[in-house]
Amino acid sequence: MSSTAHLALRYTATRLASQRKLWVPFLIVAWVEALCLSLIWLAPHPPFSAVLAPPLRYAFGDRVLQYPWHLWFLYHAMKHTQVTASIIAGAFMSALACAMVGQAHRGEPLSLREALISKQVRAGTVLTLWVITWALARGLMEAVPVLAPTAAWALWGGIGVTVILQTLLVYAIPAAVFERLTWWKALVRGVREALRHPLSTALVVIGPLAAVSAYAVLASPARVAQWMEQTAPELALIFVAGRLALWTIADAILTVAIAHLWWVRRTPPGSRPRSVSRWPAWRRWSRWRSS
Repeated sequence: MSSTAHLALRYTATRLASQRKLWVPFLIVAWVEALCLSLIWLAPHPPFSAVLAPPLRYAFGDRVLQYPWHLWFLYHAMKHTQVTASIIAGAFMSALACAMVGQAHRGEPLSLREALISKQVRAGTVLTLWVITWALARGLMEAVPVLAPTAAWALWGGIGVTVILQTLLVYAIPAAVFERLTWWKALVRGVREALRHPLSTALVVIGPLAAVSAYAVLASPARVAQWMEQTAPELALIFVAGRLALWTIADAILTVAIAHLWWVRRTPPGSRPRSVSRWPAWRRWSRWRSS
């Protein structure tokens, strides 16, 4: 493994284990998605059904409001609730997490409040960057099966090109935060950074993306429906919780590691964060558990 990628992953494990404040942006996004899921959960139940049921019935049919299909739909709809949560809070909170990584590298205490009032994060800029990245990734995922509808590699080909795209654009938000660039300059700057350091970037990106991609394939809505029939419909709730937890952890690891990679390449070796060099991750974890 690239030494820079190893340092980034070690730093990420150390920080996430020892600095609970760094989890706050990602937990806020998870809370927003859980709120969206709760609205879907309440849709069939009076008195909420009068307001929440008609949109679901119009978009997906009356079947998704009936037991046990409603439980399956709760899992199936997570691809929509994730996008909604990302638009509402996800892009902004990822940028705030990057700003907090910058605080750690400058030797400052981690503070979500200071990251907010420092105005490093411009909501319109980071949301534009997220929408562009999501739209391109979504378009590629849908284009590959259309171009090769009968090919066995179509699914994995779509995932592969999506990973490549994510690797090229993963520095866009750190560039916008750390260098305060406009959205199009941040895109160009991010692509140049990824092309300049392809190995370390790919090593950091592949892990979280592989985890969420594997979960999406192994626990597809079709398989979850089959397992629900073989066991109990409520099994879908376990997969909902598992997907939400996995996506939150993967987002935290990817965001913090990429922000660290951006920062450490511009920092002299002697100025690296003390927590990485002085304290192994397991000791900081034990200190956190005992606090």
